[in-house]
Amino acid sequence: MQRTHHHFLTILASTVLSCAWTGAWAQAPEPAAMQNGLHSVEAYEESNHLSAGYGDWREFGLRGIAQYGDHQLSAEASNMNRFNENGNYLGLGDTLVLSPLWYASLNLGIGDGAAYLPRYRLDGFIHRKLLSDLRLVGSLGLGRYHAPDGHQDDNASLGLTYYFERPWVVQAQARQTRSQPGRIVTSQYFIAATWGHHQATQVTGRYGWGQEGYLSLGDGLFISHFSSHQTTLSIQHWLGQDWGLKLKLDSYHNPYYHRSGLNLGVFKDFR
Repeated sequence: MQRTHHHFLTILASTVLSCAWTGAWAQAPEPAAMQNGLHSVEAYEESNHLSAGYGDWREFGLRGIAQYGDHQLSAEASNMNRFNENGNYLGLGDTLVLSPLWYASLNLGIGDGAAYLPRYRLDGFIHRKLLSDLRLVGSLGLGRYHAPDGHQDDNASLGLTYYFERPWVVQAQARQTRSQPGRIVTSQYFIAATWGHHQATQVTGRYGWGQEGYLSLGDGLFISHFSSHQTTLSIQHWLGQDWGLKLKLDSYHNPYYHRSGLNLGVFKDFR
């Protein structure tokens, strides 16, 4: 693994393009290595069960990554039903190598007007490799989430990712968000660890906690200024040199409902 190409993707996860617009944890990126010349596509389906009488969620979609020189382009399209409302989402992103030490990423997401999706979402990150062996990466991010009903979140985040000798990568992030109307200020945190590497089994565990400023429940209802926490376990396993399966288990809790989810995907790499 070449240290000068170590990366983690920002929306998809993690993640900004992960289409998991379910609360404070949607932005949190998961570590991944940038692979030169990699082109990859993934199809997935997801199901979630909610407590407190809320209907179950379902979602399916496509994700893709294309590596061209110093650019890593990403895209995602998904269809979902949450809180008894259908929605469609499109996400686009670009991660650009600026120098041997610096790289940046910009991600844009657009919903079709469903209350739980953004009218638009824009997130940008700047990353720098640190230490003499370049194994530590520091990240600074700014983002804006504008909801169809006029609510808006502006956030700033600070993160660190450390790449050990195979097979471990660990990551931590802190983020502060200001939500309008109401000038609600909240803080969220997460830690994550990944075991494994590309073309072998990879296992990622992540735990996030903190407060959220705003969350739509559909039908004009929303909750605001509440605590929540989320735990995810992701497993990616290659069944051949260029394809495999992904499995993600998700558990989310806030004072109003609990959500447990299962995401199953199949991916293929092209070079």
